[in-house]
Order: sequence, then structure tokens, then C-alpha cells
Amino acid sequence: MKLYIASLLITLSSCTYEFSIDDIEAKRKPVVFCMPNTLSDTTLIQVSQSTTVNNKGTNTSDKPDITFKLNGVEKEIKYTDKATDLLPANSYYVLGKLKEGDKIDLEASYPDMPTAKSSTVIPQAFPLDKWEMVLENGSYGREIQFRISFTDNAETKDYYGMRIVRNTVTHYYGEVDDEEVIKGIDLKLDKEPLLFNKVGFDEIFDITKTYYRDIYLWDDTMLNGKSYTLQPSTYYYEGYNDDEMIETIKFKICLYRFSEEMYQYLKSVNDINNNELGEYGLAPIRSHYTNIENGIGLLGGCNIYETDWIDNPKDKRN
Repeated sequence: MKLYIASLLITLSSCTYEFSIDDIEAKRKPVVFCMPNTLSDTTLIQVSQSTTVNNKGTNTSDKPDITFKLNGVEKEIKYTDKATDLLPANSYYVLGKLKEGDKIDLEASYPDMPTAKSSTVIPQAFPLDKWEMVLENGSYGREIQFRISFTDNAETKDYYGMRIVRNTVTHYYGEVDDEEVIKGIDLKLDKEPLLFNKVGFDEIFDITKTYYRDIYLWDDTMLNGKSYTLQPSTYYYEGYNDDEMIETIKFKICLYRFSEEMYQYLKSVNDINNNELGEYGLAPIRSHYTNIENGIGLLGGCNIYETDWIDNPKDKRN
């Protein structure tokens, strides 16, 4: 699963950056993406150069000068020119587990460019109380409801995320390799008021918002220190089984507590992807959030909790 989370973070950092009109004539800047988290012992650092509209003066062969400090102590930065299970090719990384409260300071520069810099702190753990999976009747058949209870801290401003992952393994009887598919679930939110928030044009035209990589985001504005139980759901499928093959289905619940910077970045990605009116000139064109001083990109921390793989529930009615 760590490989899956690593690939997810790589995908997040590879989003195409949307420039605002004010950026068009801007000079080249370092582009920095780093998302330190508590799950992996490898922190990926991706650094590149932006290009101007006319693409003049770009020298992509220059190597960046990078400084990574953990709680004020400079850490060794490693480099790989080849892709691995955890890292893309031509990437920088730092080894070592991170924990709640760790502060990361990052600087990156190229010749003839200003030094890009930013900082972030690994947030507290997701305040989980309990979780359970329940089979129930839905509008179009049986559904699995994920009940995730947690208690918000009234003394802090908090930013949360949730992702449910399905693992389907198809085993063929005979000398054929198993097939495994791991992917996030597009959840039903009609019974989840914290996330199901159609207003304005969305409500009038029944526009359903999408969440990038199926990571559902919310902050504590509606909670203010209260306990709450999320109740998203998905269709129930017990898996196929015959004389030639058998499907085994499992789930994993991933819960996130984001730094404000990472939350704002992910929210901006969702806002861009859901800005259908902007595509027709009926709303402003949005741009990605960045917290990189003198640069572009993101340095954002994340505290991740994930369950073990959970067996698909059995429908006792069958």
C-alpha cells in the first residue's frame, strides 16, 4: 500500500500548473513540489524550472541547489536518475520517518533565479474514534456504508481528507497469474451532509462535484469541536465465482489530516476540475494554490492513517 500512496503523491505533484494572467510575463522561477507525510520513510522532492510564454532562456540541464531542514537540522538529499517503486526518475529525496509536529524548511534555487523557499509542519493525527462497514439497502440494491466517527479539536483550525480504496484480486484456476486492481472509490454522498453540499448553480443544474483522485476534503467549519460520523457509501458487489475463476474484494480506509497549505492546494485542484462554468466564460478561470515564496508549487505536510485491508462484508440474506 505504501507504493500506492507514493504513486498518488507523485501524481499530485505532477499536476499541470495553471498560471494566472499576472504570471504570463513573469520571469522564470523554480517549481517545487514536496509533500512530507507520516506514512513513508522517503520524502520526495521534485524541483524544476518554469518557462516563460516565449520559452526563451530556459536551461533545463542546470541542477538545482536544494536545502532540506528537519526541525532546524539540515538533512542529506539523495538523487536518483532511474525510476523505482517509490520514486520517479530524476528526483531528489530525503530518508527518515516523520512524525506529528515536525517542521520542514525547504529552499531550492537555480543560477540566475531567486531562491524559492517555504515551510510546513506535519499536523496532528486524524482524530479517529472508530470505524465500521455496514451493509444496507440502497436506492438500486445493496450498498456498503462506511461509518467513520471522529472528534474535532475546537482549539485548532483543522483540515481533513478521506479516501476509500478497493482491492480486487482475480484468481484463475490453472497456470495463469492472478490479476490485482487497486483503485480509489467514487463514493455516494447523498447521506453525507458534510461533503454533499450542492448550492447555487450546482443545485439548480444538479452538477455533481468530483474529487481529485477520490480524496474527499473538508475543514472543521461545520464541526467546531464536535464529534461526527461520516457515512459515505458504495455499491455492494460480492465478487464473481465459478469453476474457472474467483474474485476476492477488500477495502482500505485512508484518513488524512492536512496542513493548511496542502489542503488549499488540493482544494484548488478540485475547484479547477469542477469549474465547468469557467470553461464557457461564465465564471472566473481559477489557478492552483502555491505557498512557494519566489517560486511555484507546494510544500505541504500530511498525517496519514490507514486501516489494514478489510474483507468484503458477507450478505447474510444470501
